[in-house]
Amino acid sequence: MSNKIIKIACVATFALLLNACVSITESRYSKNANPEKAAETYVALAVGYLSQGNMILARQKLDRALELDPKNPAVHSALAMYWLERGEIKLAEKEFATALDIDAQHSPSNYHYGVYLMRYKQDKTACGYLAVAAKDVDYSARVLANENLGLCLVSQGDLTNASSAFEKAWVLDADSTVSSINLTAIYLQRKRVRLAGRWFKRFEKTLADNKVPHTAASLSLGLQLAKVQGDKNAAHSYGFKLKKRFPKSAEYKTYLSNN
Repeated sequence: MSNKIIKIACVATFALLLNACVSITESRYSKNANPEKAAETYVALAVGYLSQGNMILARQKLDRALELDPKNPAVHSALAMYWLERGEIKLAEKEFATALDIDAQHSPSNYHYGVYLMRYKQDKTACGYLAVAAKDVDYSARVLANENLGLCLVSQGDLTNASSAFEKAWVLDADSTVSSINLTAIYLQRKRVRLAGRWFKRFEKTLADNKVPHTAASLSLGLQLAKVQGDKNAAHSYGFKLKKRFPKSAEYKTYLSNN
């Protein structure tokens, strides 16, 4: 089986990633408020508007935050995300660079830049930036940082460290389906079937607990695991679900070609 990156959970919202709260309002501070705190509030407001797709108001709040505290890495990190949403890659890269020049250890900036490098550039240096955020015990999006670090390391073929990152994410959040499904795939690839089965059970339990359906990819992985385990009934069940739910998927076409 190839080193396939399996993505089950969606990426978190801007609000979580930038430690922002959409419900913050400008009335909570006055003109005499601490500029740094006021800038953080404007960033939070901007992030809220970004998540709603209101680019005009987002830009207004970011400009105000920049005016109040031009040396705040969170402001530049948020500006980078704004420019990415607008498709202005060079401007986004400039803001990421500025944020990291101000504070090379700023976790949100490292996280966002790492994700950007991984998804848009396929740049192996992405893992290093993600690792900085993943190690920060105070970073509110640490689970996401470890999940994405794991995905980044899988793409580089480093399954040993990828496993560690996914396991850390799962320890921090036992509902991390990104971690449990990818650990299933990694251990199955290593022919450690018992461990793969254990992680897949955890994955399916999380789906059941949260009433979330399988994807074509997870059903296909379950099918592969069942075959290796010699469980014909389970293999048939996953195959049937693939046919019923995802008849046009690449996974179902593969299933048909192998049966």
